[in-house]
Amino acid sequence: MAPPRRSPNPNPLLPAIAVVLLLFPATAAASPYSDHCHGLPSAPDLADGGGGGEGTDFRSLQLHTGYFTGGGERLFGPDPSHPPRSFAFLPSSVVRTTDASLLHVSATLTVSGGWRRPTVGGRHRLFEYDAQHARHQFRPRLPRVIGRRGSVTFGLEGYYSSASGELCMVGNGSGRTADGTEVNLISAVLRVRYPGRANLTSPFVTGSLESTDSPGLFDPVSLVAYAEEGYAYAESASCPPPPAGRLDALQVFEGRKFSCGKLSSMFKEPFRLEYSNGSDLTASSLGLHQRFMFFNRMRCADDGAVRAYVVFSNQTDAPKYYFTLGEKAMVVEGFWDDKRNRLCLKGCHVVNSAQSRADLSVGECGIGMSFWFPAVWTLQERSFSAGLIWNASLTSGEGIAASSSTIPPYIRGSISGLKYNYTKVDEARKYYEKYGLNKKRKGKFPDSNSYRDLTFRFFLQKGGGSGYASPVTIGSMLYDGNSLVALDLFSHVTAENQRLLNVSYDFQYVGNWSLETFRRQHISAEGVYDAKTGSLCMIACRVVNISSDCEILVTAQFASLDTKAAQHVKGTIRSLRKKTDPLFFEPLDIASYGLYIDQVDESIWRMDLESTMALISMTLSCLFIAVQLFHVKKVPEALPAMSITMLVVLSLGYMIPLVLNFEALFKNSNKQTVPLSGGGWLEVNEVIVRVITMVTFLMQLRLLQLAWSARSVDVSKDQSWAAEKKVLWICLPLYIIGAVVTWVVHMRFNNNRRMLRKVARFPRVINRHSFWEDLVSYGGLILDGFLLPQIVLNAFSGSKVKALSPGFYIGSTMIRALPHVYDLFRAKHFVPSLRPFYRYANPRDDLFSLAWDIAIPCGAILLSLLLFFQQRLGGSFFLCLKNNSKSSEYEMVSTVSS
Repeated sequence: MAPPRRSPNPNPLLPAIAVVLLLFPATAAASPYSDHCHGLPSAPDLADGGGGGEGTDFRSLQLHTGYFTGGGERLFGPDPSHPPRSFAFLPSSVVRTTDASLLHVSATLTVSGGWRRPTVGGRHRLFEYDAQHARHQFRPRLPRVIGRRGSVTFGLEGYYSSASGELCMVGNGSGRTADGTEVNLISAVLRVRYPGRANLTSPFVTGSLESTDSPGLFDPVSLVAYAEEGYAYAESASCPPPPAGRLDALQVFEGRKFSCGKLSSMFKEPFRLEYSNGSDLTASSLGLHQRFMFFNRMRCADDGAVRAYVVFSNQTDAPKYYFTLGEKAMVVEGFWDDKRNRLCLKGCHVVNSAQSRADLSVGECGIGMSFWFPAVWTLQERSFSAGLIWNASLTSGEGIAASSSTIPPYIRGSISGLKYNYTKVDEARKYYEKYGLNKKRKGKFPDSNSYRDLTFRFFLQKGGGSGYASPVTIGSMLYDGNSLVALDLFSHVTAENQRLLNVSYDFQYVGNWSLETFRRQHISAEGVYDAKTGSLCMIACRVVNISSDCEILVTAQFASLDTKAAQHVKGTIRSLRKKTDPLFFEPLDIASYGLYIDQVDESIWRMDLESTMALISMTLSCLFIAVQLFHVKKVPEALPAMSITMLVVLSLGYMIPLVLNFEALFKNSNKQTVPLSGGGWLEVNEVIVRVITMVTFLMQLRLLQLAWSARSVDVSKDQSWAAEKKVLWICLPLYIIGAVVTWVVHMRFNNNRRMLRKVARFPRVINRHSFWEDLVSYGGLILDGFLLPQIVLNAFSGSKVKALSPGFYIGSTMIRALPHVYDLFRAKHFVPSLRPFYRYANPRDDLFSLAWDIAIPCGAILLSLLLFFQQRLGGSFFLCLKNNSKSSEYEMVSTVSS
């Protein structure tokens, strides 16, 4: 027999492990093996090494993921459930010794704790694209919670006994505690016990990690993991006959070739458990009351044998990549039945020791499980995978139903055997005509070719709540969320150009049927969709306690694809029962605010355009200030004639955005530059704009410093400062009065919005702004009128000096007026989203509305015209004063001493 082929690199982590091991030289010398592993003697290595590092012994010792308890909170933080504490044990060298039962092992052990001391990070704004929902929204990324996870890596060396299954190793470790403190040279001893031959009743690897220092730097640690190699399967599990109505199972393996990886991926999503009256006895006998079940670990053999570690929980977000204990757990084993396309399993309860959560053992057995993939979907049965759990010792034949509706991405397009059986279409057509949904409407509406537009988020307009609606089938096509799964699945294919399409939907939302308490709701619906009018009419079913209510009508109308309205869908969910029926509920009006796919593309283009416009605008501002700096060099008498109040207002206008975005400007370690469309590097533009804003602010400060210095040495400084005080006496009260008016409007408007929220309970549409945000918008109005202080100063001084160059004040006026002109264009040509994000003409930076967009540019142009004539006819020409010709002029004196 030829010798087994040796892999050149049995573990892809070996290079990294080797590097880690170099950090722990002479480990055994630091903590002698014989001092801590008395029950497991050492032995000299064989001269040729024995080749153990590339054989079965190497793989049977590795543990990619496990759970631990202990260690102390200082080193590993608290013991949370998300993510749970975990460890990984990866051998880097396994060498045979002169003792046939001993292996000389070198390995790394990484022990990681839970999150601790979260901080808020990622405050920079970055657009996010919600690809999971058809109502794509582009919004600022919310502050991200960044926590620390205590983690220590040990370099270990020791011996493993194949006779007893015991492993003992010593070494040093280093890492970081949960509070961020670095620790080094932590001496420890690791003891692990592997089951001689892992099986259903003995599937766990257990161990301990203890500090050899005195006093110890950490508390003793208990380890547990699900055995990864060397498992011995028992006889095949038995499967019950298929339940009534579930006779057809989908063939998920091409050519009936079993694939463990494929099977494992199909069982990664949680299963929802359904307890009916008949399963109460089964649930009680199994000790189950949880709502969800997870296959936390699954292993297979080439012949189709399957084993798994199953966790039960009331939470849907149980960790998928960690070994977790859960509220209840079972170990199961069985086989994949190729003939009936079913997974048949038998299992045992997992028992936790009261002294240590990591001390697991196997308890009572006699559990039966069976899972399959239904080949026929209906209005009330749409599970991609379904199952049954029962107590084999009971003769009732009842079981707990399990189902999962998630379709794995990798099999989309290859489930040609799946059928959908429409049963309520004819009934839905009657209501479609009864409610006049067949009436003609102008415009073009979504069809089967734009299926993503038929998926929408919605809000309940009365009673509160929000939800998500997505098509399951449209004619002959199957969908999962907003993704196309397969084409032409059914024999009764609907023609693409047919007006009425057979459709089925899933509705999930947090709502309030009784208007008393919020509850999560799920309804399934099917009916017809009119692609010519955008009308949807469906019969729906919901589960109430353990019974099904299928007397529900769902109607909705989509907006035209070319509409500019923000409301995307308007509809109603109503009960068809009589008001005296206990299952009757009042009609629920739903509304969706969002964008169609083409409008999303337009929104991306708009953001790219606005990002470019913001960059050009700030660059021109910098250029216009440079023009003014050159102007004051050519006309020295212009400096003392400039209004200090105006320059201060402009400086504050550049400074405040810099202060608000200071961290985002200088702290970009966790920023990511993501192009949302061709050439649209929004994040890069944002940084460049901030850099140019900083340069512009510094140039503006330089202009202010020059004007202040020139005013100080002016011979008529008493007169000029007196005029500046008059400017303050006029402008400052105006600014304060405006701020008071802003506060009054803010309070009244917020009170009105609060009343609307109480009535409509629609918080996402009726957004509340803080007074600071409204005050910043009012500050934008002050900047729009930045020429006002200069005009008032000229009027009091009667100066004809050309204090401001035309390039500066005309260019700056255009920069302040153009956002309002663009806002008029944007309101007419772009659909406003529910949570819009603007890079240019942001309503939070200025006052924008139809009235303001007309008034502000006109006012800014009027101020520019007044300044133009003041610098030619005299500052008080418009006051018709007779002494205008005798107005004083500023004179410059030399500052050079003789």
